[in-house]
Amino acid sequence: RKLSANGQDLGSASLLGVRLGFSGTPSDLLPRDFGGCHYQKGDDAQMLHYLTSPSVVACQFVRADWSPRGLLDLVAKANPPYHTLI
Repeated sequence: RKLSANGQDLGSASLLGVRLGFSGTPSDLLPRDFGGCHYQKGDDAQMLHYLTSPSVVACQFVRADWSPRGLLDLVAKANPPYHTLI
């Protein structure tokens, strides 16, 4: 019996025998049952457009002597809170 599953398990027929749907970032790291990834023309450009748009994202520089704990503290105490870290 499995207590956990990864994307390969969830996206293939190996876990439940039936695949109801699969969502994720276009990538060639798809479950084997899917075959190759078919990219939609313009998807990469649209993603880059949104990830570089000042109306959607903001950039904050950290000190040169940053640490993982310090970065996590900065994120945890942010006001307004962060929605996503990239």
